[in-house]
Amino acid sequence: MTILLASCSSKNNNNADTQSETSEELSPLASLCCSIDYSDTASLSDERVMTRRMIDIVKLMPYTDSLTTSQELNLFFNRISSVPRSVAIVDSLGDLYLNNPASPVRDNELYIRFLSAMLSADSIADFVRLRGEENLRMASLNRKGTIANNISILDRNGVVRDLHSIKASHILLVFYDPECPHCSEILAVIAGSEKMNGLIQKGELVIVAVYAEGKRSVWERSKADMPDNWIVGYDMSGVLDNDLYTLPAMPVIYLLDSNHRVLLKDPEFSFVLQNL
Repeated sequence: MTILLASCSSKNNNNADTQSETSEELSPLASLCCSIDYSDTASLSDERVMTRRMIDIVKLMPYTDSLTTSQELNLFFNRISSVPRSVAIVDSLGDLYLNNPASPVRDNELYIRFLSAMLSADSIADFVRLRGEENLRMASLNRKGTIANNISILDRNGVVRDLHSIKASHILLVFYDPECPHCSEILAVIAGSEKMNGLIQKGELVIVAVYAEGKRSVWERSKADMPDNWIVGYDMSGVLDNDLYTLPAMPVIYLLDSNHRVLLKDPEFSFVLQNL
């Protein structure tokens, strides 16, 4: 594979026959990256053109193994790095598609691959690198497969307890805002789920709802409104100030296993149900 990638990078992208032969040997993502004319700096600087290319790249990333994705995107960034505006456009689009909570194709693991490939390119602008490093650091917090950061909360009974002291086959950690209408909608769906309530009753699931973004007085006024069979708490660890979790748009959900390992990071609730 490495030989094919190296030969692709040196080919003339205007040679249609060569591209056709190469595309049969390479993965779809490699073929796509190979088909771009990197000598056409005007198109590399064109936001509309790069947007179409990024849409195609993002579509193919879930179907490409991590090694191939990293190799191809690294070569892609190396090729476009001669046009700083192009790298800035692609960086912004990667954040929009793979990291924005409103994106239907948001994927934290793919975003980490994307950023890692960009940062390993030989030459990118300092401001893009600094932003990419910070975004990678935040995306890597509590990523899938890692042990979730421990936090302390004050529960409704006035007891301070740690997340890691809570034991169950699964823990649904929900960061919420009592004054957020969207939070109220999602929390109502979770509270009304027969499957979730059945698992709670069996002792196989604990739901921990944490308020971490505002005044304690707001939480005190609203804590009694939360479901009785949930652990409801106020953040005592400085979740945001200490970068323990990223909370881009409330509510933020984590599904943890019995060892507090992250199974799902900020998924749609429907996906949580599928995985329980």
